[in-house]
Amino acid sequence: MSLTPVAKGRLSLADAAYQAIVGAVMAGDIGPGHRLIMDQLAEQLEISRTPVRDALHRLEREGLIEPTGRRGFVVRVLDDDEISQIYAAREAIEGYAARILVEYGQIPDWFEQFSRSLDEAVIVQDGSPAGAFAANRLVHRRVVELTGNRFLLTSFDSLWGLGLAVFAFVQRFPVDPETDNVRADHEALLEAFASGDPDRSQQIMVGHIRAGFERFSATGESEP
Repeated sequence: MSLTPVAKGRLSLADAAYQAIVGAVMAGDIGPGHRLIMDQLAEQLEISRTPVRDALHRLEREGLIEPTGRRGFVVRVLDDDEISQIYAAREAIEGYAARILVEYGQIPDWFEQFSRSLDEAVIVQDGSPAGAFAANRLVHRRVVELTGNRFLLTSFDSLWGLGLAVFAFVQRFPVDPETDNVRADHEALLEAFASGDPDRSQQIMVGHIRAGFERFSATGESEP
């Protein structure tokens, strides 16, 4: 495993270390069962052990890693119950967001903005798990963002920003560069929004999320 040294910037060193580790997960450099040693991480990131320790403890709280040995952690293998809970929370947040977006439409050109997000997501999608995650997050976040409800958006960001959720996607979601198309995957949602029917919009969003969970479940195992 190789990590890029942390650069000083607007993030705290602990946040930067956290993002570096999650980024390594997204790149496939860290997988289930991988052992993370605090001193080794600090050396690779060129920072002290304290922010690395804080980052590791955050990942432990989020359920991505668990302690093993002295100053060490191991990347957990996720179980179906944890992934199911993530998707159930998504249904509640994003399904409700789809409903109130259509019902109240606080932003005048919200439909056009959502449609443009699909074009943006096509550019982001590059056939990799990281690209698929980023493209899907962009589209779903735009729905929540366009409601104008900052508390819903905070809940969305907290869930999608969890190391656990990120790792679940990379570890279990079957990405097929030949057939996956982020625009086609969300076309039914676009049509539901165009209909102006809040009930239908919520149902389509929830159904879309459940279909994603079914793709997870179809892998039939907890490791790639």
